[in-house]
Amino acid sequence: MRYGFPGFAVATLFAIALTATAQEAGQGLYVGIELGAAESRSIKSTRTNVGIPTNCDQWLPPVNIGGLQLPLPVDQCQPRTLPASTSTFDPDTGWIAAVQLGYDGLGQFRIEAEYQHRRHSGEKVSLFVPGDPKQKEFSVRDEEIDRLRADSLFANVYYDFSRTVLLGGTPYLGAGIGLSRIEIDYSAISTRRDEAALSALDPPRHPAAANQSSIADKTLSDWLWGYQLMAGVDYALGEHRVLSAKLRYGSTLGDFRDDGHPWRSLRGHASTVAPGGAPVHYGISTREQRYWAISLGLRHHF
Repeated sequence: MRYGFPGFAVATLFAIALTATAQEAGQGLYVGIELGAAESRSIKSTRTNVGIPTNCDQWLPPVNIGGLQLPLPVDQCQPRTLPASTSTFDPDTGWIAAVQLGYDGLGQFRIEAEYQHRRHSGEKVSLFVPGDPKQKEFSVRDEEIDRLRADSLFANVYYDFSRTVLLGGTPYLGAGIGLSRIEIDYSAISTRRDEAALSALDPPRHPAAANQSSIADKTLSDWLWGYQLMAGVDYALGEHRVLSAKLRYGSTLGDFRDDGHPWRSLRGHASTVAPGGAPVHYGISTREQRYWAISLGLRHHF
């Protein structure tokens, strides 16, 4: 379920902005803190699998179905790349927090280093993979991003419009570039149909696979460069303190990717072709991750 920015946060922001008194803060080093709401854009995720067909599963006991001996011989059952699956996730509105160390003794420019933490709850979606011959085996096939987190370190530069007054404050524009560690709590389940349904397929599937699930459950991570663009208004609260209302847009500069993870359970057993055999694994990639955020911050100038 999706939510917009919390109404109380927007109302509070403007109430404080309209009542703050504009005074000139000192110049030099400053420290700041910030808290706000963040809205993630949709995330397009692609899962790639290296796997084996159900009838190649050497963990399953030998059986003969209408002259078809299962599982198939090992030399026909090496791991292979299966069709990739793409899902679109819409994370819920999350929150963003940051701390800054900066310097504003550069005329109308100021620079700062910023540590930022952002977090969103995720979404579960049904999975359908066109062209995947295994699709018809499943009664349930779902993916979920349970939680998305980003820890980032940015180098920012701002331009303060010192001769301009907006709602009693000083507007500014900013931009930053930085490095982020992004983590995604990913899970997936693919549960096979019952024995009668598997036997009716062409070719029939091994009956021992009936109602068995393949399960993924892993925290995935990657390091990505990114940028952010910012606009806001500063309100001096005295000689050394500044209240800041900020709108920001951020994006990674590359694709998230984390590969080579074994299934937690593959058809009810270890993620291999056979006991002690070749591994079966999957990987997840996403396109650039983008977000909007609105926040309030407080800076103390020394």
